[in-house]
Amino acid sequence: MSLSPHTVLAEVVDQYEQSEEPVTARAVAESQAVPEDTLSKTLESLSEFELLEPTDEGYRPTVTARELLALDIELDDVLVLDLVEE
Repeated sequence: MSLSPHTVLAEVVDQYEQSEEPVTARAVAESQAVPEDTLSKTLESLSEFELLEPTDEGYRPTVTARELLALDIELDDVLVLDLVEE
């Protein structure tokens, strides 16, 4: 079973707010009862979109991640466009 990016992001934010320490993939996997290896691509993707910041100890949520979750929308509902002027 894989978790949605929204679920993973919300879990990282919740755990980070409780501990004020970077959150590991293992901690998310244990809390959601999924294998740790199923989270690596999702965590990497959330980092690429600057929603999580990887550290040596785990992941920290960014301000953008917290703002996105505060909007109470699912990540699958978001469309991001990068407009470039030529």
